[in-house]
Amino acid sequence: MRVWRLDPARAAEWRAIRLAALIDAPEAFGSTLDDWQDRPLADFAERLANVPTFAAGRTEGEPLAVAAWQAGLDPSDDQRGWLLAVYARPEARGRGFAETAIRAAIADAAAQGMTSIGLNVRDRAAHAQALYRRLGFRPSDRHEPSNSPDNPEIEMLRSLP
Repeated sequence: MRVWRLDPARAAEWRAIRLAALIDAPEAFGSTLDDWQDRPLADFAERLANVPTFAAGRTEGEPLAVAAWQAGLDPSDDQRGWLLAVYARPEARGRGFAETAIRAAIADAAAQGMTSIGLNVRDRAAHAQALYRRLGFRPSDRHEPSNSPDNPEIEMLRSLP
């Protein structure tokens, strides 16, 4: 298994897996396929320039899973990163690819000085919650707005070294 950072030069890789995610699991994301499918590749490159994003796959250049993180999204804690855009292609689920991409994102957030990392996950996504628990995330008592009123979410947090 390989893990690598998706930088702007890898925008085509990000575009392919991002659009697949928005087709396969639209309820899991704040963006929609309509938001992204007709955008130029430069928009995907710009996103990668501003949001650290990691991919995992059998072969570098062919991502089977991705995870990103971003600082500055939690007004109550400027040293909390936020895990975003986590997705594994169906054929990669349960095989460690998403975990590998998430671990890379967490390590990068810690290296950039974040003291904790948070995420929102659908409250009905038991498999995803189990993965996040294995990675040290715990539910918080905060409830943030979800991506969709039909898909309530819970917030999970993890301290970083």
